[in-house]
Formats: sequence, structure tokens, C-alpha cells
Amino acid sequence: MKKDIETDLISVIVPIFNVEAYLRPCIESILASTYTTLQIILVNDGSTDHSGEICDEYTRKDTRIEVIHQKNAGLSPARNSGMKAAKGKYISFIDGDDYIHPQMYEVLLEALQEGNYSFSMILGKQVYDNDKSYSIPSAYTKSILTQEIMIKSLFNHIHPQQGIKEVQAQVVWNKLYKRELLDNEFFQETGTEDTEFNCRIYQKSCQAVIIDIPMYYWVQRPTSITHQKVNPRYIDRADSYYLCLQNIPKENTVYRGCCLEKLFKMIINVRYHASNTPYRHLAHLTAKRLKKQTANEFLKNRHIPFHIKLSLLSFYYIPPLYSGFMKLCETKARKK
Repeated sequence: MKKDIETDLISVIVPIFNVEAYLRPCIESILASTYTTLQIILVNDGSTDHSGEICDEYTRKDTRIEVIHQKNAGLSPARNSGMKAAKGKYISFIDGDDYIHPQMYEVLLEALQEGNYSFSMILGKQVYDNDKSYSIPSAYTKSILTQEIMIKSLFNHIHPQQGIKEVQAQVVWNKLYKRELLDNEFFQETGTEDTEFNCRIYQKSCQAVIIDIPMYYWVQRPTSITHQKVNPRYIDRADSYYLCLQNIPKENTVYRGCCLEKLFKMIINVRYHASNTPYRHLAHLTAKRLKKQTANEFLKNRHIPFHIKLSLLSFYYIPPLYSGFMKLCETKARKK
């Protein structure tokens, strides 16, 4: 690590809600960081288990740790509370049930300061409870991401060889942001808050750098938000893309086209997955409302190929057609 950046403070924001079984490994992984100039902000979002007590325990062990206790408000308000308390030149987010590689911040910060980048990012790796491997390749590459690549990757509108995988573009926890990039920007309460947040941030970014090694460990557990079955939050994912669309300037028809295409895919997919659940009617009304609000622009946008428009409208108006398409995809997936 270069001597001139060792004093640059990184504010690490950790939203926490009922993750007592995972919280200690998460905090310990941050404390084990080879980059030590950290402000660690633990936001206990009204946990009803022992998570809050664990947070308080760690404040007595390390002076870099601060705890915010608040009434349960959700992931976005918890992160926002952390952002308001952040004092660092750089900001990072870690979920309370995940953990990181000891060198993650060292690698992210060094890469970020090598050029005129708005943020740096590594890869997230899905792991399971007993997987505590910290091994990383001895050799790795860095790539430059333009704003266009970032936006298109966010909406899964670019080949992975040209950009990055959609999930890596969407999440906030694999990135180190410059503080000034996040000024006056906060998370919205929506189904995919990371995507909506990054849509705004990417449009303020000139370019970013990605290091192609997995250094963030995304713990897979059945009770996590991403593994919950269909519920109102799941259906709200479609509205997240409408929020993205509202934040893209009217004159930027390329980015709006990418977002519109993803929005139509999402409303069709959400309606399909909710079809045999108690939330079927809510999903139907959401799809109908979003289609009405965006159909005219969707049809007129010249950056969406005609065959894409035709297939998505066919799937929307003929749900059994989409059901058949999904069954075919599932059959192909099982054969691989």
C-alpha cells in the first residue's frame, strides 16, 4: 500500500437486522482488514435478536466502531443513517450477514487512486455458511468501465465479455465510492434499491475500474431478502426500474431504451412468478399500470430492436406464451 494513501479514511456502512448468527464473522472480517484507516458504522435497524448487543460489544473492543440503534425501517433507511454519519473520503457498504477478504480495501483503494475513477469494484462471490475460504488468484487484471458500459450492464443490456454481469453492476457492496460522488444521494425504499441507487450514481460517473477477483463473500441463506418468495417487495422490483427511468434524462434515448426493455422484462417476469400466489392481483395491477405509463415510449424508442418489442408485447398480452417460454428455459437449464 502506498504511504500517501494510508491515512485516507474509508467509512464502512453495515446495515443490520436479525443476523446474530452471521454478524460476528462479518465484523471480524472488517477488523482483519490490512487497510486499517476505517470508520466502521454498524446500523442496528431494530433487530429483535441479539444483533444489537453484539454491536455494542464490539464498540468496546475497537474504537473505530460506531453503532447506530434505530427503530426498524428497512435496508434503505439503515444505509441512509450510516451515510449521514460517515466522515470518510471514501464510502463502502457491507451487508451484516456477509464477509470480506482482508485485502479488499487495500486493493480497492489502490486501484481507485491509480486513475481518474469515480469508484472501484471487485467481484462478489456466492458462498455458504461453512465456506470461509480467503484464497484469491495470484494474478488478476483490471479493466476500465465507461459510463455507457456501466449503465448497459446495470440493465443486463451488454455481453459480459464487453461489460460486467448484471448482479455485479447492480449491487453496492462490491464497490468503493468516492465520497463526493454520493453527496446528496440516498437510497430509495424500493424493491431493488441497489439498482435504483447505482442508476443515479453511474450517471454522475465518468469511468470506473474493476478488479476481476472475488473479494466480497455473499453468504447465501434462505431467510435473506434475495431468497424470499413472492411478496409485495418482490413485485416492487418492477417499480424500481420505473424509478430508474424517471432519473434518466428524456434526451438520453439510448439509456432510456435499455431501461425500458428491462422494465418490460421485469413486469412480465414478476407477473409470471406471482401468478399462483396471493399476490397475483397486485402483480397484475402493477404490470398494467407500468405498461400504461411506458408503452408509448417503449414502442417509439428506436434503440429497442423491433423483434424485442414484438416478443415482449406478445409475452405481455399472451401470458401462456411466456409460461411456455419459461418452461423451455428451465428444461434447457436442467440439461446443462
